[in-house]
Amino acid sequence: MNLMAITQPQRILFILSFFVIIGCEPTRNQQTQKHIGKIVPEVSLVPLNTSDTALMLAGKITLLNFWGTWCPPCRQELPGLARLASRLSGESRFQLIAVSCGGGARDDLDQLRGDTADFLTSTGIKISPWADPSGATRLNFTEAFDFRAYPTTYLIGPDRKVLAIWTGYSPSVETQIAQSVARSLKEFPVTDSP
Repeated sequence: MNLMAITQPQRILFILSFFVIIGCEPTRNQQTQKHIGKIVPEVSLVPLNTSDTALMLAGKITLLNFWGTWCPPCRQELPGLARLASRLSGESRFQLIAVSCGGGARDDLDQLRGDTADFLTSTGIKISPWADPSGATRLNFTEAFDFRAYPTTYLIGPDRKVLAIWTGYSPSVETQIAQSVARSLKEFPVTDSP
């Protein structure tokens, strides 16, 4: 099938129909390694629980995490990401962008907002979640990085280049991510402008 010959919504549905939920060891193999150093594609997200719509990747070390309340491995991984973000709350060069995703190509924003708020409240996780209601960002990441599973976390440098990718969940992921973020904060000096 020629993906360029079909409409954007059809492309999103087609590509996202191949997503699977995985809960095994995270993959850090040739598949993900080939994407290290690539520039991150367009990110078009909306906040779920704040009116702040400013989303900047340039100039920051960013953990961009795609997760879903319906995804058991995501529910295991998210508390660790939230703890890391909390520990780094005073570090202006770091941000966690946790993108809550529904199970389809397009998300019902009101339902997603409610499901996400219910999950975060019931677990006591304190993050500011984002959403990709049109699926455009997931489509961009699918085309650029073969994004196919939940959870997937991208560590992005201040130059918008991918530093690391984790797909799936295991208990060691939290430590791997924390160590990679710490290294990145040391590697990239403080700059005056983003």
